[in-house]
Amino acid sequence: MLAATKQQLLGKTVNDVLPPEDAAAALRAVREADEKGVSDCHIIRIVQQDGEPRWFEHHVAKKAGSETSAPTFLVLSRDVTERKLGEHILDEARTRLLTVLQTIPDMVWMKDMEGAYLLCNHAFERLIGRPASEIVGKTDFDLFDADVARLLRERELAAIRAGGVVINEKWVTHHDSGQRILLETRKVPIIGAGGKTTGVLGVARDITELNASREKIHRMAFYDSLTDLPNRELFYERLRQAMAGVEAHHQVVGVMMMDIDHFKAVNDTMGHPVGDELLCQAARRFQASVRSADTVARLSGDEFAILLPDIRKTNELADIATRMLKTFDEPFVLDGREVFVSCSIGIALYPDHSTDANDLVKYADSAMYLAKRLGRGGFQFYSRQLTADAQHRLMLESELRRAIERCELEVYYQPKVLVENGMIVGSEALLRWHHGKMGMVPPVQFIPIAEDTGLIADLGRWVFREACRTAAELNADSPASHKVAINVSSRQFQRSDLLEMVTESLNETGCRPEWIEIEITESLLLDQQYETLATLCALRTKGISIAIDDFGTGYSALNYLARFPIDTLKIDRSFISSDDKRSAELVKAILSIARCLGQGVVAEGVETAEQAAFLRANGCDAAQGFFYSKPLPKAEFVKLPQFLSA
Repeated sequence: MLAATKQQLLGKTVNDVLPPEDAAAALRAVREADEKGVSDCHIIRIVQQDGEPRWFEHHVAKKAGSETSAPTFLVLSRDVTERKLGEHILDEARTRLLTVLQTIPDMVWMKDMEGAYLLCNHAFERLIGRPASEIVGKTDFDLFDADVARLLRERELAAIRAGGVVINEKWVTHHDSGQRILLETRKVPIIGAGGKTTGVLGVARDITELNASREKIHRMAFYDSLTDLPNRELFYERLRQAMAGVEAHHQVVGVMMMDIDHFKAVNDTMGHPVGDELLCQAARRFQASVRSADTVARLSGDEFAILLPDIRKTNELADIATRMLKTFDEPFVLDGREVFVSCSIGIALYPDHSTDANDLVKYADSAMYLAKRLGRGGFQFYSRQLTADAQHRLMLESELRRAIERCELEVYYQPKVLVENGMIVGSEALLRWHHGKMGMVPPVQFIPIAEDTGLIADLGRWVFREACRTAAELNADSPASHKVAINVSSRQFQRSDLLEMVTESLNETGCRPEWIEIEITESLLLDQQYETLATLCALRTKGISIAIDDFGTGYSALNYLARFPIDTLKIDRSFISSDDKRSAELVKAILSIARCLGQGVVAEGVETAEQAAFLRANGCDAAQGFFYSKPLPKAEFVKLPQFLSA
């Protein structure tokens, strides 16, 4: 053990054979044994002759029966080198682990079963603003206020009871930076020998940026990026929650659908950025009109929805809708200009109208379109009749798609006569639908469907071709020119293939362009003005004349009459049939303007001799109406005399 022979050791002292530090340790053990009778577990490092150090554990005992300070002691020595080497390896591993813990950004700490800190890393020190020397050995009650300490202790005990990881999130203020950060804390019990819990290990991570990313993703998934309103997904989620929440309270849930009237006109004339600004301003007005518990959402385009839970009386919904409409009385300031727009609102109720969320939105949407049809800028409640109307509309759409192939469509012609002598100088082509089972379907029912569904393109092409064929036949053997007027809807007119369709129809039927007049509405002159002007000029270049249908009921801006190539103004029947003197004066004014601009005038809806006489007296060129003839099938129209008299 001492790397020496007996002869070398006898007579020597401990200081002679051991290094000073180890000799001092040995002598301390002897003194302790002298005083107490025994001294255990003293480890001394002894270098062997080959230079290798070994460690020995000494147990020193005073020889029995010896007096105090007796010179004789018994020493039991055991080689514990392997154990020491193992402890050294563990110490090195512990040092490396502590080094890693000190460098990672996560906060790490360990506590015993009483809640006292056993260790912590630098990140934890920076979090609470104390060095490890002021933390280790302390509990949370020594470091934080009582409420925080109790909460932390409860979560540690929860981890111990669970026997596994417990995860929590909590906003805290970082001591060093002073910033509010969100910590994700994981606590897990430490299991010692025999499976007994000896403490708790805690790890906390700053997830502030992660949380911001999660919130951003959530907003992208459930909120509209333009208005910051809830989107369709979130609206339906809240709607279903509201429906489930009122069942036991005998209340109703209201659903409103809103649409900005003539939004497309603003978008097209002022640009999409201005249209987006209108949507944002409208969203703010909607939000200002509802209660704090209500949800205003943007579903798509200019379509908004409002969820109104806990409604006790339906007049509450009417009051909210009225407030909302009144906010649109004030102009919107868009791109430095004041713009007036209105909105239309439809309302459906749960459970009165449906217990299905999708149906409620659909019914509110139907009510909104009813409000639009009734003049816009108002609100309507859903009724069962609306569903019946919608089903009838779907049926008409389906049947209309087959009407051409079934030969159910026919073009009627209403004569256009000179007011002075009743001579037929032209006609207006009017589409009629003879359904096999429903009989004659009014144009007011199927034309809007054709425009909404895009069928107007096929129908318009068919009518144009038929009208050109009729014009060619009527002018074949007639010395006087007969001009056939054909209505072209805004959707037809704005199609890129309109000119191609007109050319093909003329060529196919042998019709000359001067025998055709195209009728458009005033509203078309507002939409895409440059494109419209180009198309009108192209038609005029071909020799086709242009008429403004229902003149006086739209925007009626005089500069349009001078700017666009207009040949004829058709005075709307509402002015002709009215007994109001102001309507008569308006007719006179229109006639005067047309004469100044060199444009012809046709009065629509003439039904009495008095109306015809008034027009004749004020110099109106031509007229059409039941006073002269109702619209007739082609076979009957060609049989009419050249002059018509009532």
